[in-house]
Amino acid sequence: MKQTKEPELRWQCLNCYKVYKGAEGEQKALDCCGSLIQGWWTNYGKWGKQNWYGR
Repeated sequence: MKQTKEPELRWQCLNCYKVYKGAEGEQKALDCCGSLIQGWWTNYGKWGKQNWYGR
């Protein structure tokens, strides 16, 4: 079976594009260049898992 990883939140400063992760990643990104940041989840199944059933 394929091993799944836990989703991890990452934050990116939108001025210099540095990426921070971890518990205080959001604050580090805010302190980097100001308040322009974005966050996203890595290791996340894009739309979740789908199960198909046939008859």
